[in-house]
Amino acid sequence: MIAESFLFQILLLLVLAKALGKVFDLLSLPRVVGELLAGIILGPSLLNLITPREELEVLAVLGVVFFMMSAGLEIDLGRFIKYWRQGFVIAVMGVIVPFTLGYCIGIAYGLNFIQCFGLGTSLSITAIGLSVRVLMDLRMLRTRVGLAVINAAIDDDVIGLILMSVAFSLATEGSVAFHTMAFSVLSSALFIGSGFLVTKYVCTHLKVRLFVDKYFRSPTSQLVLAISLAFLFGLLARVASLHEIIGVFIAGMLLRGLLSWKVEGEIFDFTFAFFALLFFSYIGIKTDLRVITQISDLILAVIVAAFVGKILGGFLGAKISRFTNGEALIVGIAMNSRAAVELAIASAFYSLGIFTLELFSAVVLMAAVTSIVTPILLKLVAKYVTVT
Repeated sequence: MIAESFLFQILLLLVLAKALGKVFDLLSLPRVVGELLAGIILGPSLLNLITPREELEVLAVLGVVFFMMSAGLEIDLGRFIKYWRQGFVIAVMGVIVPFTLGYCIGIAYGLNFIQCFGLGTSLSITAIGLSVRVLMDLRMLRTRVGLAVINAAIDDDVIGLILMSVAFSLATEGSVAFHTMAFSVLSSALFIGSGFLVTKYVCTHLKVRLFVDKYFRSPTSQLVLAISLAFLFGLLARVASLHEIIGVFIAGMLLRGLLSWKVEGEIFDFTFAFFALLFFSYIGIKTDLRVITQISDLILAVIVAAFVGKILGGFLGAKISRFTNGEALIVGIAMNSRAAVELAIASAFYSLGIFTLELFSAVVLMAAVTSIVTPILLKLVAKYVTVT
């Protein structure tokens, strides 16, 4: 049947995501919200015309690769590294506050230690893809606020890795496997450090650019080089126990000094005409709101804690890093979005019998609400704040 055709499903996603993105843009709201909403409408939550499937998952992975490579192409490595200290402080505060709130909510509702720890972990991790997209739409990605947020999101990924390792060790073994956790953290730090050093070398040595100009002269050759490096860095990030988007983002910064303006333009055009639409709409597809049987006090508490924890944590971290009140508020809001990682953690805990259906539903709804509301909040606040 045509409704079950893979190509038909892609067509539906592209058309509705583009249309709703345009509508939200005309309403002075972030396009990404319309793209997320397209997936929710077409997915299991409402019309159930499209369900998560392996083929769409592959395209979504390609989507995030191209999107994060495009984001990296916009970032100057020197300015990015300049704000790593601020990013680290923001990341630490942006994890401590929501984790503590999540853990305390678990205690208040009579959950056991592992459930409390899992809930705190689920509230602590930022969805870097959504944050980057909104900052790009607002033309704030290259500002010191945007660079601090991206730094914080990368550090957040490493801290989240530690929390997830502890949580799953507790869930499966009843104790923390410190040697496994230490290896993962060490390999992550080694990859990030090496990636920045390689990128700095490539961007500052003319011989590398001349080599690319000589042996990758045509736009097609440069495009193949860009895609190959993006996949290589993504794969290496996975080996280092990090999310692949961290590696792809670093690859994008490396490619910034190598590609011609024409090839960069082609990457941007095709990314936002196809891959980005599929990636963000597929997040909506995977957010199945049918698991929410009723809105309980626990679910409301988790959602409130998610907003308060991340925004307050990011705000405090930014203030410690000497941002203005307005800039600090933007940082806190930008760190508030959650998506696929939280859903994956919640699903794993639910399958292990750690999370109850109500607790699983709370995390699912929290991820959906923060993903949709955060871009709107960010754009509204940005109207009244001068960002440098």
